[in-house]
Amino acid sequence: MSPIKAQSSTPVELDRDFEALRSTWSQLGKDDPLWAVVSHDDKRGNRWGLDEFLATGESDVDKFHTLLREHAGAPQHWGSVLDFGCGVGRLVYAWSKRATEVVGVDISAPMIEKGRQILAGIRNARLLLNERHDLSCFESDCFDLVESHICLQHMPWTIASGYVREFGRVCKRGGIVVFQLPARNLNRSLASAVRKKLVDLLPLDLGQRYRKWRHGSEVVFSMYFTKPESVLNVASSAHLELLWKEPDLAAGPGTEGYIYIFRSAKPIS
Repeated sequence: MSPIKAQSSTPVELDRDFEALRSTWSQLGKDDPLWAVVSHDDKRGNRWGLDEFLATGESDVDKFHTLLREHAGAPQHWGSVLDFGCGVGRLVYAWSKRATEVVGVDISAPMIEKGRQILAGIRNARLLLNERHDLSCFESDCFDLVESHICLQHMPWTIASGYVREFGRVCKRGGIVVFQLPARNLNRSLASAVRKKLVDLLPLDLGQRYRKWRHGSEVVFSMYFTKPESVLNVASSAHLELLWKEPDLAAGPGTEGYIYIFRSAKPIS
């Protein structure tokens, strides 16, 4: 995992970054999908048990749901929920117990395929593959809750900010949007940055072999840090009104991050 600051991109760079993101998570979805979602060191190499893995989703959703009831007046049972960056459906499974309908969306085809196997038989949950910068696969105003957890942090803000705007579009007026993002890396490792730079300079096959040996996959995901003011500015442009913001360590120890809860305050059309 490599820490990277948020930065701007040209349209060409945006397309390049998006394809790199899709390719990375497709490969991780093939190599070690459960660990790629919840990256505990002792679970690397396909060592997650499914029940144990899904229990982490239940814990995370329970935390989010409690916060939403306390700070957003959220209902005990939701109508429609969107889980953005659903991976193999870890949170979709937990939300399906708390909502009439849950939709998960992800850019990784192998993750979606694995998730559909895991969620087979759960009638109020479905997973969709979306290989686009936007959420045009959904109509406007179709979800009561839009949430994302440990997903936006793995993409450049130029991409993530576009999705946040889309969250505002697909969320119903008066609905809730909630997600977390890391803001700062408090333990910057020069050695880690230098090692990544050296590996990136290796010929492609050598770099892939090194990553396969060290990480169990030919690719590694990156961590991006976004200042709260950048998040709030984009959210405001999407007619998302901040209800609550609190510190969060989901990006790992040594990071400063926040959970953001918004209400959709879009104009009446």
